[in-house]
Amino acid sequence: MNPRMLVTARESRGLSQKELAEMAGVPSGTLSKAENGLTDLTEDRLVAIARVLDYPRHMLDWPDPIYTPQSSGFYHRKQQSLPQKALNKAHASVNLLRIRLSRLSEGVTITPRFPMPALASDDDDQTPESIAQRVRHIWALPSGPVDNMIAVLEAAGAFVVRRDLGSPRISAISLRISGDRPLFVLNEGMPPDRERFSLAHELGHLVMHEFLPPQGEREADRFASEFLMPSDDIRPHLYGLDLRLAARLKPYWKTSMASIIRKANTLEVITPTRYKSLIVQMAQRGMNKVEPVDLPREEPTVIDAIVDVHRRSHGYTEQQLAHLSGLLEDEYRVEFATPTLGGLRVVR
Repeated sequence: MNPRMLVTARESRGLSQKELAEMAGVPSGTLSKAENGLTDLTEDRLVAIARVLDYPRHMLDWPDPIYTPQSSGFYHRKQQSLPQKALNKAHASVNLLRIRLSRLSEGVTITPRFPMPALASDDDDQTPESIAQRVRHIWALPSGPVDNMIAVLEAAGAFVVRRDLGSPRISAISLRISGDRPLFVLNEGMPPDRERFSLAHELGHLVMHEFLPPQGEREADRFASEFLMPSDDIRPHLYGLDLRLAARLKPYWKTSMASIIRKANTLEVITPTRYKSLIVQMAQRGMNKVEPVDLPREEPTVIDAIVDVHRRSHGYTEQQLAHLSGLLEDEYRVEFATPTLGGLRVVR
């Protein structure tokens, strides 16, 4: 048993130590000592714990390291009022997802088209905007809007997934751990424009920040705005901005009306007074909660393709893939639905 894996498995189910102990029939003190690596649990107790957590028993033995927001390369876009228990559950779920994807990736070659750069933002000559422009240049993106944010990240070797992160107050979580592929986890239920901005925000963290500085969230927002809406390209579109024009620009730039209005204010194309007026108008019309003009939702493809390679080329059954993923079969089918082939090849 790996004590850190036991803690992570418990937190991923949103259970406290006391709740798990009671449900599994294990003394609270014994479970506490086990999670701190001070005692071993009998096999019967480990089986009971795995049954309560609805995980296969062997998953509690996984030796993989667990990362926290204090670790380099672990970031999230969230509201500050999020309860710690909900945050722990989200972090634990993302850690387990990272491990599953790492195990599923073994035996499959994924060749990124672009590198994932690391460009520190602490250089006085660099700003989040200039770094965003450099990343676009490195990735050879054409001028104008980013056509498909998920496809761009997957082309840079990243995994992008949607999962229920347990609270609408979390938009996304990202991980960039040495030896692993970057991972972007989007919370389910967000509108497409918010998904795209959240991905660009998390990309900003991964590119600019080894550790999150006090101004890190603001820097990531500035990076995302410039990455999705390059200043030189969007500026001519913003003159005479009103809500009607913002709604027309939304499907072209694939960003929210609010983001477009903020960009116009940042570029001083509109006055601060005009900016406040537009924001008030949006609130009065309920657009601050649900904006008009729906955007098409982008879909990840790489993970489906990996699973498909295992099924078609390696001959894995659903039961074997569930075991490899540390999941029971029912949950595996929910987490990794029947995939569509996506251009990967087998490692011989």
